[in-house]
Amino acid sequence: MIELKITIEAALALLLDRIKVEMKMRHKSNDISKFARFEDLSYKHQIKIVEAAIFDTIFLLPVDIITQKSNLSLIITETVKSLYKVFRKEEFLLYNKKQADKIINYIYNYFTANLKDDGFKNN
Repeated sequence: MIELKITIEAALALLLDRIKVEMKMRHKSNDISKFARFEDLSYKHQIKIVEAAIFDTIFLLPVDIITQKSNLSLIITETVKSLYKVFRKEEFLLYNKKQADKIINYIYNYFTANLKDDGFKNN
């Protein structure tokens, strides 16, 4: 098992930066109003942005961390719960490990399917 040693505060800072990037991309694509702030969105929209930010952040990690057992889902769960302190939405406290595992498993399945593919050897 790989144990990631990152504080929740550091993980929160990474997540908040990624949320800002995700908001900018959604403003550019007109998915949300250019004047909308993250704080003003409904929880439904906020959690979609948060999960997109988590997804992007996980994809930046080394593949070994995703394909092997780690404490990544615990870190994600606690980081999303800590968004309550920033945005004062109690719904963030309800985020659970199952939701984090769903994102991780999607990426895990993608990587394991592509790692089995030998197509790159012929190039």
